[in-house]
Amino acid sequence: MEVLEEPDYRLRVREGPLLIWLVGGIMGLGPMPLLGFLSVAKIHCQRQTLPYECIATTSSFIIQERVNIPLSLLQQAKLEEDIDSEGDRMYRVVLEVSGNSIVFGSAASPPGDRAAMVQQMNQFLGNPNQTQLSARVDDRWPVGLMAGVFFLVGMSLIFFIPVLTLDLDRGSGTLTILDASFFRRTHQELSLRDIRDIAIESYQDSEGDRLYRVLVHLTSGDTVPLRRYYSSGYGSKKKLANLLREFLHLPPL
Repeated sequence: MEVLEEPDYRLRVREGPLLIWLVGGIMGLGPMPLLGFLSVAKIHCQRQTLPYECIATTSSFIIQERVNIPLSLLQQAKLEEDIDSEGDRMYRVVLEVSGNSIVFGSAASPPGDRAAMVQQMNQFLGNPNQTQLSARVDDRWPVGLMAGVFFLVGMSLIFFIPVLTLDLDRGSGTLTILDASFFRRTHQELSLRDIRDIAIESYQDSEGDRLYRVLVHLTSGDTVPLRRYYSSGYGSKKKLANLLREFLHLPPL
């Protein structure tokens, strides 16, 4: 909550859902750095023009590796299995070159695309009539898809949750309630004379947690919630309610 103006005759307060915005920002941008560490492994082999060779590249936003392998030295590709520190099975592509093993790309689970790449490469090596081969394993798209979902959810929390601005003016005798988000804006004006009380309404959700919102009680018997939704944080609601009550010369809660 931010007090924008507080002379004797006027009170202007703005309240933004900082916690929700923080969660939205973390959800929206948190997975993005992970994409920089994920790689794309590509191999292109050809026996059309000399020298016959395979070009293996591993690239990400951070690294770029390229290996040229003479086709005559490439014996086979195989899928190597390993157990990580958490006990999960991980798979990686290994190229056998003149008796040496070259790890190609990163390890992941399930084998999926890596097993398909190994099969394609061994078929190419065993078929001299096949003139070229291109295969790739992209580790970014599953995480990219997940990051996209998290980004949309996070940004929706930021753009759809409104900022509440309250303007209490003794000169005009009004309380103006402005509820504005990126896509929606509502404006409501109440007479200060019609305000009987400022209270906090509580609600218990399906998990048993208590949620709150601040209400304006009118002399007509109607109630006007400052926000359409309930949220956690009784302390912040009480602070706002008491600030309004003080301006209206009502005793604190």
